[in-house]
Amino acid sequence: MSRKITIGRKEFNVPWSLMDRVVEWLSPAAGLERLRGRLMMSASTGGYTGGKRDRRATRNWRPKQTSANEDISPDLPDLRARSRDLIRNTPLATGAVATVVTSVVGDGLVLKSQIDAEALGLTPAQAESWQKRAEREFALWAARPDFTDRLNFDEMQALVFRAQLESGDVFVARRRRVDVGATYGLKLQVIEADRVSNPNFRANTPAMVDGVEMDSDGRPVAYHISSRHPDDSTGVKREWSRYENYSAVTGLPLILHLYPQLRPDQARGLPYLAPVIETIKQLGDYGEAEIRAAVISAMFTVFITSDAPEDEGGNPILGASGSGTSADAKTELELGTGAIVDLAPGEKPEFANPNRPNTAFDGFVMAMSRHIGVALELPVELLLKSFTASYSASRAALEMAWQMFRTKRSWLAWKFCQPVYEWVITEAVASGRLYAPGFFSDPVIRQAWLGSDWIGPSRIQLDPLKEASADLVDVNMGTKTLDQVIMERTGGSFEAKHAQRVKEHNARTAAGLTMPTSTSAALQPPQQPPADSGDGDSKDPQQ
Repeated sequence: MSRKITIGRKEFNVPWSLMDRVVEWLSPAAGLERLRGRLMMSASTGGYTGGKRDRRATRNWRPKQTSANEDISPDLPDLRARSRDLIRNTPLATGAVATVVTSVVGDGLVLKSQIDAEALGLTPAQAESWQKRAEREFALWAARPDFTDRLNFDEMQALVFRAQLESGDVFVARRRRVDVGATYGLKLQVIEADRVSNPNFRANTPAMVDGVEMDSDGRPVAYHISSRHPDDSTGVKREWSRYENYSAVTGLPLILHLYPQLRPDQARGLPYLAPVIETIKQLGDYGEAEIRAAVISAMFTVFITSDAPEDEGGNPILGASGSGTSADAKTELELGTGAIVDLAPGEKPEFANPNRPNTAFDGFVMAMSRHIGVALELPVELLLKSFTASYSASRAALEMAWQMFRTKRSWLAWKFCQPVYEWVITEAVASGRLYAPGFFSDPVIRQAWLGSDWIGPSRIQLDPLKEASADLVDVNMGTKTLDQVIMERTGGSFEAKHAQRVKEHNARTAAGLTMPTSTSAALQPPQQPPADSGDGDSKDPQQ
């Protein structure tokens, strides 16, 4: 027996027994409470099956519901150490990180100043002149930006990005030191993630999480940096210093904390390999086991079995046919090149067959690599550097990877390169090397002076002719500019390449050389002559 109850537009069939009717008759309030309970139980049968606790697959699946920092902090030291170990010793992890760094950073993101000429009241010629001067000043600084005086700015980009992938986050401190012969005093000090921690290993609090000090709004206000790496065995006492996040005078950041934030209130970053650390480790162990098995199988081994008589203790009788001991040199056999060995009576050879190489190895590794590639946003073709599929499949894989590379490149440009560029230009304007009216008086004007683009490695092209044809169509339709095509395909700027082309054109014309065919004509497909059947009639070749 059941009752049909309608709530809104949804009907529920609520079980209703004779006892429920009796309770309802004796006490309407108690009956109403029982009805409410039955209704809630009926309603609980809907919703998401993934949230049910009475299903076999999810019965014992009770993940913790904790904050981002509580999820990350306890495991972060082990995640960092294991991530670095995999990158050092496991080819798949090494290749994955190297591929991302090479594709995102390459030989360095190149500055292209793009000021807002309209907001600044400049003519195109004036804007172009100022942009070139700004790029020269930045290039002058970028030759020696490292506080340790080891790296140039391009190398620092690769170091910062790789450190973020390996450790989860990295810190870049703004320092000042005027070296002999240097024009600028700005220096960058890269600080590894392990050095930022709570002083004296104190537990996390709402005001401090793993060395990041925050105000009541959750805004980082300071970082606590130790004098050395926690695992250094130099014997130097480890001490912590507090560094403000923002300058009290200019309001500009003094420390850049670089990490992709995946959850609100997340204070520290996770290594790039964190979701697949266990999978890559086990796959690496499996690969090593297969290599050892293959090496052992390459050592051709023969076992000699004997039917020699034994004494009462089960030991072979010395001197009997086929018997012997390890000390009996006459019974020791070795395989030689083209050797013919005469075995004693009662002995026969048995060959060890370890069934190697394992025919299922490649298929299993490929399947697991697909899973790893999904988590890392790397198609398996790029992860394994194996393009064995069709052109369309390989092109699609590269396009998917390019989306990830472009996203990470934008992140690196606006989280690291652009703030550093603003520090350099600010010092250049303050020292009088660049003239920028209104730079310090109006934030809008200041932002107009600091506009820029950061150009990285061009996209991989499987068929350059097809890519060029597509770009030509886009340019003719107006959906792309020549500057965009140059940046995406070969790198550089339109202005520089246009000036070089004009120079080449004038030089070839002066020398009386024939100019090359125009791009439009060169990209036209060749005309196919009509098929001739011999009697003047044209036939379809498919017929």
